[in-house]
Amino acid sequence: DIDFDAAASAFPDISLDGTGDFPLSTSGGGGFDIDSFDPEPVSRDVAVTGDEDGVIEKFESEFPELESTPALPPVVQQTPSFGAPSTPFAPRPQASANPTPFLAQAVQEEEPDVIREWRERQQEEIAKRDEESKARRQETISKAERALDNFYEEYTASRKAQIAQNKDDESAFISDLTESLAQGTTWDRICKLIELKDSQSKTLARAGPGTTELLRFREVLLRLRREGESAPGAAGY
Repeated sequence: DIDFDAAASAFPDISLDGTGDFPLSTSGGGGFDIDSFDPEPVSRDVAVTGDEDGVIEKFESEFPELESTPALPPVVQQTPSFGAPSTPFAPRPQASANPTPFLAQAVQEEEPDVIREWRERQQEEIAKRDEESKARRQETISKAERALDNFYEEYTASRKAQIAQNKDDESAFISDLTESLAQGTTWDRICKLIELKDSQSKTLARAGPGTTELLRFREVLLRLRREGESAPGAAGY
């Protein structure tokens, strides 16, 4: 037997006129069939209220839920910079004009005896030329130093000799001047100083714009010397 009261208490009130939440039974018997009602599955989704503008739905569509399996990171294409390799891999070796140390060592080991002997002779000749160049340079410096010393020695000796000659000439001039002042008249001494002896003397040149005045001055000096003690100023002042 079915306890209808207990079954009805588990469900809300149902309107039998077709205006409620459940329509009337459409079974052929026209009566109430309890077996036709299956329990409604309970939804596990939680309805969120207050989303009239669809903001939450838009957010969920743009940012879906992440899967539990971790995804591989995307490959990032790096932009090559100046002087840097275009790929993150190690740079490939470039060809070089200089041999590698291993190859250079192999070539040096395989050098023929003729070339080695030639290199040794070249080094000896270069060292010999360097020594000769140093010797010539030192010899040139020594010659220059000796020439400079000789020049200063000769200059010093010549200077001393010239000074001595000047002193001798000065002493002779003073002696002659003293003797000449003690002899004759003033005009005699003047004519002697200018080496004026007669009218044919070449002390006063005959050429030039002032030739006439010079001739007259010479004639005056000669006339005063001829007058002797009677000439004006003959005894000096």
